[in-house]
Amino acid sequence: FIGVFLPDTMISAALLWCLSAAAYAGNAVENPDSLALVNAEWNWKSIGKGGEAGSAKVKMFGSDQTISAVKYPAARFKTKILHCPGDESSTTDMLASRHGYTVGVNGSYFNMRTLEPCTFFAMNRSVISLTPKSEGFRTNGLLAFKKKNGREMEVLYCDSTKFDQYRKNYNMVIASGPVLIKDGDTGTFAQDKYFTEKRHPRTVVGQDAKGNYWFIVIDGRFPGVADGATIPETAAIARYFGLKDAINFDGGGSSTLWTEATGVINYPCDNKNFDHVGCRRVPNVIVAK
Repeated sequence: FIGVFLPDTMISAALLWCLSAAAYAGNAVENPDSLALVNAEWNWKSIGKGGEAGSAKVKMFGSDQTISAVKYPAARFKTKILHCPGDESSTTDMLASRHGYTVGVNGSYFNMRTLEPCTFFAMNRSVISLTPKSEGFRTNGLLAFKKKNGREMEVLYCDSTKFDQYRKNYNMVIASGPVLIKDGDTGTFAQDKYFTEKRHPRTVVGQDAKGNYWFIVIDGRFPGVADGATIPETAAIARYFGLKDAINFDGGGSSTLWTEATGVINYPCDNKNFDHVGCRRVPNVIVAK
């Protein structure tokens, strides 16, 4: 329902109504955290073709959260996984802009020494990398695209015995996780005190029931302004935004959200400063234009 012909103020009002409806559908009347997310000052800005980007500081879960989000209609954008390993790697904003994209968010887990992906990843029916056993506890999902234009995105639970099947069935597919929401149901998360239960910066990719893709980054490691989120809190935030499918991507110092219209929206923590320049080099990003 959001079009590029609407002024930014009308777009923001329409999106606020959409978020409010989604939150109330999830019993927001009984949940002050979802109301806090909806009622925050998001300062939504158009990124063209019906897409929007916004950021807000929100009191949720008894903590201070800084959350950034991009929402765009899948039918009007081409979405893909951009693979730039090793010496080709760079920060999310540089990779997305260098290759001519409008939106970019960091991708999945990787080896920080070699800057190579360390989860199952296949593109153009060729396998690029596989998931080691050490990543299995959190990498239980897939983000998959059947077509090159990325307009048919799926969030799937990952079965490591079916990697060859995924390679054949999808043009682009990357493992990450955990799956936060699948078909409207919240996932089951591995018990892990550091990764699952501790608050960290988080990155989420998902979609709602209206045909929109969402990139969400929850900043962290800045106590009192951006505390970060646990995995259950991350899933709750995705649900409050109205996502029906959502998967967690690499977080920590990797979490970065960028658009051509706004620059880096969030506050990447790799430089330990609460600014927009502390971005980490990564080997893959999810991009759209």
